[in-house]
Amino acid sequence: MAEPFSENEAQTAFMCQFCDQQNVKWKCEDCGVYLCNSCKEKIHPRLKSSDKHKIISIRDIGKMPCFDDEPWYHGTMTREEALVILQKYKYMGDGAFLVRESETSSGNYSLDVLVNGEPVHTRIFTKEESGRLKYYSRDDEMFDSLNEIIELLKRKKRKTKKGDSIKEFTLSEPIPKETICDN
Repeated sequence: MAEPFSENEAQTAFMCQFCDQQNVKWKCEDCGVYLCNSCKEKIHPRLKSSDKHKIISIRDIGKMPCFDDEPWYHGTMTREEALVILQKYKYMGDGAFLVRESETSSGNYSLDVLVNGEPVHTRIFTKEESGRLKYYSRDDEMFDSLNEIIELLKRKKRKTKKGDSIKEFTLSEPIPKETICDN
């Protein structure tokens, strides 16, 4: 099995695809381009719709977090599929929730929760900060892990807007994962 690149090896193996510098530090997962610090800050943001792109440190390539063992994480799922599951487990009551990959914003997550018997969707964003992946939701502080946000939302009421009304919720129990058997 091949050894992973060290940061120095990666810097010399790849050149910034905007300025041809060899001090590559970043990769845009959406464009697939490797970037130096300067081009990450000055050139890449000028690209159309780059504000939604996920840029990761080259040290984190292949080290994306895995939440498969978390009872609340349902992985790749559409909003409509989440709605069906929320309705199926409506009996669990307010605060029952699941987390899934965002289908419209690469690298981010969607938190789906029952509030007053109705599904509410909110986004959990990721952001590269000082070479580390951080998690946040709207005006919340930055967190080092998705688990930290979930634990906070189990203890602290959160306001969310649905239509013209503002609803409050705290997370309670995760909605069970659906298992599919091939028989």
